[in-house]
Amino acid sequence: HVELQGLSDPDIVAVARREQRAIVTTNLRDFRPIHVELITPGGAGHAGFVFVPISYRLTKAEAGRFVAALQTKLAAFPGDLALAAV
Repeated sequence: HVELQGLSDPDIVAVARREQRAIVTTNLRDFRPIHVELITPGGAGHAGFVFVPISYRLTKAEAGRFVAALQTKLAAFPGDLALAAV
C-alpha cells in the first residue's frame, strides 16, 4: 500500500492489527522484537508475521507473487486456526 510508505514500524503494525492483516517482511531485526512483545502473555496480539530471509532478496514483483500465493493458501484453508495444522 502506498499509504503505508513512510510510516514507522509500530504504525505499520497498528494498521495491520486494525485491518487483521499479516506483515510480510525481510526486516527481522526491527519486527521480531515487536512480534515478541505482541505475543507475550497480556500482549495485544497480531494477525501474523511472515519473516522472509534477507538472503532471498525479495523484490517488489516477487513480494507480489509471494503475497498472492499466501492469499491462495489462506482461501483454501479459511478460519482463524485453519493453517495451524497444515
